[in-house]
Amino acid sequence: MSTQRRIPLREFVPVMLFMTVVLLAFATQVPAVIVATAGLCAVYAWAARSGSGLTRNEWMVRAMVCLLFLPAFVKPHHGLSPIFYFLATVAAFSAAMAAARKAPEVLLKAFEWIYVAAVVVVGWVAYTHWGEPEPLGMVIKGSSTNAIPAYLIVLQISLSLAAYLATGRLPVLSPFITFAVAFIGNGRGSLVVAALIIAATLLLNVVAPGRGKLHWRLAFLLGLVLAVSSLVLWGEEFLELVTNYTKLSVGLVDTNRLEIWDQYSEKIDGPTLLFGGNYAGTIIEHEYGGNPHIAYIRTHSFFGLPLTLLAMISPAFVLLARKTLAAKAVFFTFISLAALRAYSEPIFFPTLLDFFYFTWFLMYFNYAPGTARARAATTPVGARHHA
Repeated sequence: MSTQRRIPLREFVPVMLFMTVVLLAFATQVPAVIVATAGLCAVYAWAARSGSGLTRNEWMVRAMVCLLFLPAFVKPHHGLSPIFYFLATVAAFSAAMAAARKAPEVLLKAFEWIYVAAVVVVGWVAYTHWGEPEPLGMVIKGSSTNAIPAYLIVLQISLSLAAYLATGRLPVLSPFITFAVAFIGNGRGSLVVAALIIAATLLLNVVAPGRGKLHWRLAFLLGLVLAVSSLVLWGEEFLELVTNYTKLSVGLVDTNRLEIWDQYSEKIDGPTLLFGGNYAGTIIEHEYGGNPHIAYIRTHSFFGLPLTLLAMISPAFVLLARKTLAAKAVFFTFISLAALRAYSEPIFFPTLLDFFYFTWFLMYFNYAPGTARARAATTPVGARHHA
């Protein structure tokens, strides 16, 4: 995992430290820390502002977004939480705009350092607490063992997308490390998504290599053939190993989350379908302390149907841009995997980790290679004549 040029510390350390604070603040789940970090996002965005004012279209987009968040202001059963998360989402998006202006090589270096530091800490904790029922539960006090692999998946996707933009290839080693952490963390959702990241990485490095050279494509093709051959020969034994030592032993379907879905949906009628329901009288309130454990339920409860649908279909937005088919395939696949993980863990919509989710889109729109038609449209007429 190395960048193409040497990146001075002053270029990537500030954004790396900021991203680390955002990640750790969310992981602690301490309300005061989360509020302070949302404020830090606003400060970071303000400090990095370009100095130019917003265009009329940009003001219109912001006004439309505020209208979508309007249900947050009529949620007495949730207190001030929806209003806070509206403001925090605006701050996270503004901070993501500032971060995504960094060159892909700079972002890659920042994500590399954060990822390596996270893996070292997780590995050390797992080693020192090996033999305990949930060793990863010791990484951050109050954070569940399932949450740590989910956070690492967010970092893995960030690393993969930045690497694709910077080098034209997806990193191969780190997805296997992420899968190993998910295995230790004993979480079904993270295991499945981590396995899909491995499969997507091997396949996309062959069919959508970006700027990858022929010898890289051949190497990844060989790796893909070996991986498929290994699954054919030893796939049953490997699946049995993973199943016996993780929660996959009880199946892919999480009955607790199905019950959450059922009880929440039973309370939905016409008005609450549009503007969002509440958790009163459900298992969410009585057994889970108001945590629905499904990102999209919380999104709907806070902000109603329009924003929930927007969150669900958001990965498809990358398909609308005039980018190369390879870039679309890479970003759509990885962002979709992040959205899939949110179905069983409220890591996004709305949380501080939305900062990373927004950053992926903005990296894509800022730096992903465009189609020949798109490049021609942005090239000055004189330049085309003199080329």
